[in-house]
Amino acid sequence: MAETKSQSTKSSTATAERNGTSKSSAGILAGAQDVADTVRSTAEKAAERWPEVAAGAQTAARDTQKALERLPNQGLVIGTSFSLGLAVGLFMSGVNRLLVLLALAPAAAMAATLFSREEENASEA
Repeated sequence: MAETKSQSTKSSTATAERNGTSKSSAGILAGAQDVADTVRSTAEKAAERWPEVAAGAQTAARDTQKALERLPNQGLVIGTSFSLGLAVGLFMSGVNRLLVLLALAPAAAMAATLFSREEENASEA
């Protein structure tokens, strides 16, 4: 009789463990489904806004290039030097490399403007 009682206790414990596991598995699956739905809706919203974001970025880049073309050479050299110095300082201090790249972006734009001016001057001479 004691043996039967312990057997039924073991089987009920095993059943409870399995039921608990299946309940937590169902919760995990429901959570994963919710995350997938959120990702899908966010991606759809981003896809809808992509053309206007791209157009805005293109306009900003064009305006920035026009502003750089109006700067004198000395201003471009100073801006390039400052941006390079900032990037080197950030790199040496161990800042995230993404920030270093962001600090180098203006230097690249100003240096490109300077080089294009030198090429124009060389072709005119």
